[in-house]
Amino acid sequence: HDAAFVHATLSRFQAEVGDGWPSWALSNHDCVRLATRWAAPTANGVASASQSRAYIALQLSLRGSPCIYQGDELGLPEAEIAFDDLQDPYGKTMWPRFKGRDGCRTPMPWVSAAPDLGFGNGAARPWLPVAESHRALAADGQAANAGSLLNHYRDLLAWRRRQPALVQGNMSLLPAHPQVFALLRGHAGEQILCAFNLSDQPATWAPPPGLAVDQVLCPSADAPNACFIAGGEMQFEAYGVFFARLV
Repeated sequence: HDAAFVHATLSRFQAEVGDGWPSWALSNHDCVRLATRWAAPTANGVASASQSRAYIALQLSLRGSPCIYQGDELGLPEAEIAFDDLQDPYGKTMWPRFKGRDGCRTPMPWVSAAPDLGFGNGAARPWLPVAESHRALAADGQAANAGSLLNHYRDLLAWRRRQPALVQGNMSLLPAHPQVFALLRGHAGEQILCAFNLSDQPATWAPPPGLAVDQVLCPSADAPNACFIAGGEMQFEAYGVFFARLV
């Protein structure tokens, strides 16, 4: 999931798909949850807030339809499931070398204070047990917190709907960089620059000659983590994100 891998993957995809319309998902019910699978080595096994914000910004910037797996908007990590609670036949057969796919399939945490996290009515045992590691990330608490990951997702989705270039525009990748993945989206004479530092270290990136920023775009309450510096270069924080409308 670093910048070089993402650039190579999308370059190959664009060459093969032509004008096909893709659907982009960063997670699904058959793989380890995004917040665990793409966590930086320094993140203690769970993606940081800045990582999670960068990943959804990247996903919503790609040409195509975004498909968000339930729980990614809350930043849920992979749940630990005891062997006796497993339902996935693969996990039962291959335990402990492969613990199966149930860690990404546990009930959604709706209410942090509820014993069952608000999933069901508490009268029946769910297919999989609720994950205590998800309690602090429950939807009700995040909905009430303007700076939460859930509200960041909502802000980004609402902002994207107002950007025709992101909804239906074409896409071109800018040259590969060791840390920064950057692309252009264009529609009806408008171009939007989307750039992402996909590393856990600060990065300096110089846009190709001829790209001039007209307006820095702030899609959410969080200010972008990048800015122009001397010589037209941009300085990114770790997992910094930058959007701008070009001249």
